[in-house]
Amino acid sequence: MLAARKKGRIDMAYFSTAVSEVTEGSVNLRGYSLADVMKDATYAQGAFLSITGRMPSRDETRLIDAILNSLLDHGYVASTITAARYIASGNPQFIPAVAGGILAAGSNTLSPEHSFHLLDRTSELRGDGTLEEGADRVVDEYVSARKRLPGFGHPTHKTSDFRADILFDRAAELGLDGESIGQFQAIDRAFRAKTGKTNIPINIDGALAAIGRDLGWSANQTVAFAVLSVLPGLMAHVIEEIETGRPLRYIQDGDYVGDPLTKTLKN
Repeated sequence: MLAARKKGRIDMAYFSTAVSEVTEGSVNLRGYSLADVMKDATYAQGAFLSITGRMPSRDETRLIDAILNSLLDHGYVASTITAARYIASGNPQFIPAVAGGILAAGSNTLSPEHSFHLLDRTSELRGDGTLEEGADRVVDEYVSARKRLPGFGHPTHKTSDFRADILFDRAAELGLDGESIGQFQAIDRAFRAKTGKTNIPINIDGALAAIGRDLGWSANQTVAFAVLSVLPGLMAHVIEEIETGRPLRYIQDGDYVGDPLTKTLKN
């Protein structure tokens, strides 16, 4: 929308958005009335509309429901939960603790962004080749550089990550499994063949990246759905810590590995 016209120059609004427009008694959400969304859509459909800009199909809605349930909770295995509970213990306020838990997400946990970029890199290396050729090339690149493959491995689920398995099965059942899921599974086969390691399965982050890419999402949109999935469990832990937890938790089993107490200050 044009904000002003000055001296023949057109000035654009400082912010512009395609997400929503608010007027008296109405909210336009991606071209839909928020009132209609409230009355006739599920939360999964409303979230999909907000993040992607379109309403999901019936089959996509079923898959989104499974995605939003996939990260509801993973206990103390998730660093996001531990971080949030420590914060709530020291500062028993809901919003700072939830925000701190989300800030603990990143390349090592929760975020499928890095797995998404692994698929992008595989596509570059594959060129006009097959999924298997792309998988071989990207695994060779990561293994030779001694880099961890994002989207693989879990501290608890060693043979398979049941959440990834369920999402892949649901996508196939609904006819929503595409090239990215096939590519990630080809990477899994190539990694096992080249390293002999069978205890580093595709994890939930890898599954979300493959499914998101097949659904036409960007990396950031895929991360958004992961965060939406983890929030209820994260919030439950924060509430529990504030209401029933121990004030001012601290690490009690840490080891000191520095210099012994033998130094003195000289005047």
